[in-house]
Amino acid sequence: MIFRDRPDGTLIKVPSFKKVLTYTCPTRDESSLYFKETLEIEEAISLLLEKNRGKSPEDRITIFHLIVAAYVRTVVERPMVNTFVSGHRFYQRNEISFSLVAKKQMSDEGIEGLVKVKFSPMDTIEQVAARMKKAVLVGKSDAGSSSEREVDFLMSLPQPITSLVMWLYKVLDTNNLMPGFMIDNDPSYSTALITNLGSIGVDGVFHHLFNWGNSSVIMAIGKVKKVPLYDTRTADERKARVLDIYFTLDDRIADGTYYSNSLKTFKRYMEHPELLFEPPKYTKEQIDALKLRKGTVK
Repeated sequence: MIFRDRPDGTLIKVPSFKKVLTYTCPTRDESSLYFKETLEIEEAISLLLEKNRGKSPEDRITIFHLIVAAYVRTVVERPMVNTFVSGHRFYQRNEISFSLVAKKQMSDEGIEGLVKVKFSPMDTIEQVAARMKKAVLVGKSDAGSSSEREVDFLMSLPQPITSLVMWLYKVLDTNNLMPGFMIDNDPSYSTALITNLGSIGVDGVFHHLFNWGNSSVIMAIGKVKKVPLYDTRTADERKARVLDIYFTLDDRIADGTYYSNSLKTFKRYMEHPELLFEPPKYTKEQIDALKLRKGTVK
């Protein structure tokens, strides 16, 4: 390690039992923890129908926007889920950013790519939706995102040169020598990668974590479906619309208790979506704990 901090994170101290996991499980894919959360979304759907009344389709807020907004709040309140491992060291990411899957055309031949969206801890769901829509439009355009153009250029090089560039990239990354501009727009370096499989009528799947980059969370969102729900106290049965979200988490960055409480925070916002329309009232201490880089979000 040449430099203590990285362009995308601040070095943090962790107990030895956490640090040793980076040696026993040195890669993300072998450190993956899988968890499925089923959310009842009747209240969320009713609220969105009310909020979207009279709006054009492009101005409407969707369940996808609600999920992302709820996870932004979760990151602020549970900052350890925004940490990552690099070179056997732990870092607090200095931005809140999600990478979203964007398909240019809904066909077998349609090109699929990733767009990286940065958020402010003070964003309401309207601001979250606006940021997402803007980024997805760029990703779906013929020009594509800057990271997409960089990949196209890299893949146009002769294979030995491509392999050399990828090796050098990893060496620079491990030693904190990667220039910030190379990380800034790379979707592999983000708080979480989110894919909305429900938008194409597919239920969720558990997706592996990537060893490239440093994203510690992947969320795969399933389709909305109506299922019978049982009240264990009264044995009553009713039908309600639910949504399954499949989480793949880096087991090294937090223990089961911390992850469980973080998912409870996420679920609370999903069950009370009206909170996401109100500006959050975070303390200076909560914002400082995120160690955000100034000017990361405009």
